[in-house]
Amino acid sequence: MTYSVAPKWMFLLYSFVLLISFSGCKKKADDVVVTPDPPKDKAFLPRLDIATTGNAPINSTDIYVPTTISIDGLDAFDDYKGSAQIRGRGNSTWNLPKKPYKFKLDEKASLLDMASEKDWILLANYLDGTHLLNAVAMKAGQLMNLPFTNHIEPVEVYLNGQYQGLYMLTEQIEVKKNRVNIGDNGILLQLEQYFDEDWKFRSTAYRLPVMIMHPELTDAKELEPIITQFEQMEALVARPDFPNNTILDFLDAESVANYFLVNMLCDNRELNHPKSTFLYKTKTGKWTMGPIWDFDWAYAYEKTQRHFSTFDQSMLWSPPSTGTRFFTQLMTIPAVKAAMKQKWADFKVQKLPALLTYVDQYALLIEDARARDYQKWKRGNLDFKNDVVTLKSWLKNRAVYMDEFIGRL
Repeated sequence: MTYSVAPKWMFLLYSFVLLISFSGCKKKADDVVVTPDPPKDKAFLPRLDIATTGNAPINSTDIYVPTTISIDGLDAFDDYKGSAQIRGRGNSTWNLPKKPYKFKLDEKASLLDMASEKDWILLANYLDGTHLLNAVAMKAGQLMNLPFTNHIEPVEVYLNGQYQGLYMLTEQIEVKKNRVNIGDNGILLQLEQYFDEDWKFRSTAYRLPVMIMHPELTDAKELEPIITQFEQMEALVARPDFPNNTILDFLDAESVANYFLVNMLCDNRELNHPKSTFLYKTKTGKWTMGPIWDFDWAYAYEKTQRHFSTFDQSMLWSPPSTGTRFFTQLMTIPAVKAAMKQKWADFKVQKLPALLTYVDQYALLIEDARARDYQKWKRGNLDFKNDVVTLKSWLKNRAVYMDEFIGRL
């Protein structure tokens, strides 16, 4: 997958700010083109219309509904219109009032300058009243150079003519040339407590719930070599001589360090369950952590039900859960610890300021749309600017905590 680390909107926005200041402009994130204020009756963000055949409701995460997807990209992006199939998505998020969706285009297309494919996700962010958290996490992953990190493009969604609010359009995590590009013979797994895919297994040593995302299997015999490869790595983690064995012949230490750092910075504790935790390998390569995914419950939300409630809690739980035992072991690998120390030192000096700038830019971009979303769903804080200050302050405090934690490794 060929994604640019510094999207074109960053350069355009920065140049525009230097020329005239933010006060007289509107903006578009992650590949934004900055333009003067449009007329008041025109949306500031791209508008994505879902028009289901016969106005059919979307009331299932399993059954697709025929639809037409239309995108008014304004002056920032190419417009799009095409036929597709759409369904609900998510586990707990599907039960919330504002629904997330997955749609599959009949023909591959590049939407909002993201790489061309058929499958796309619309994140509703009902739990995240700031509408910033997943975008900031993905930006952190890009700055940390995690391969195959998703892009986030904010859009305002209409379903059969009815306003649904501010969403994030992003890529589906899947093995494709323009997504997780590991070849048809590669393996993509998801560790997920919901354990709801057709092909899955519980691992022997740590009882991890492993679901097969790729390849597509048709026979139980095809599952056996995948189990063997995963448990070969897992068994080394469980052995008494770990980490002083051959684990690094089977596991990419740098990817583990990167994965830990991004999730730790955002205080994402999904890997403890585990859920929404991906890893992959090419046919002849090592197991590699990623891509990152799902930060609704991050930023101290887990167990407190309130974002930004604390900044100094450990990413790994005590007492441990199923995933905690496995990932705590990985953090003891000397090569992982060394990589975490080096990468965090570099990130804090060279990339954290860019991440904080991104918070400001993305917040400025979505400010008006977030207000419209609030009017519909009454989620978030009326004082959005205060939310932005709170998030940036929390990230700075979290960085101090990480200095202390990583210093003790």
